[in-house]
Amino acid sequence: MSTVRALDVVVVGAGFSGLYLLHRLRGAGMSVAVIEKGDGVGGTWYWNRYPGARCDVESPYYSYSFSPELEQEWEWTERYPTQPEILRYLNHVADRFDLRPHIALDTEVVSAVYDDAAARWAA
Repeated sequence: MSTVRALDVVVVGAGFSGLYLLHRLRGAGMSVAVIEKGDGVGGTWYWNRYPGARCDVESPYYSYSFSPELEQEWEWTERYPTQPEILRYLNHVADRFDLRPHIALDTEVVSAVYDDAAARWAA
């Protein structure tokens, strides 16, 4: 039996943007859930696991800048990081900021219905 709960925000996808939104919205006092189809965080970097997958932007520019502590504790091993390293980074972020309790993995959004009378989205 599933439990339906009212949330301020539902974010679809646990990639770079989804994790950042979760962190920021939680910090603003909102109740947030992230829905992710995959069985892990990472978004594009979770799904694209082909040999040689690598970022075309230098690692310092392809990382979060909202936390000086995070910037200091994470050391990139390459100038242009590979998919596995980016995925390790995103998993570290999810753990570091305790985001996992708010992420529903292996969950697919199949529909959304807007209730005009209540001015809300409904499950």
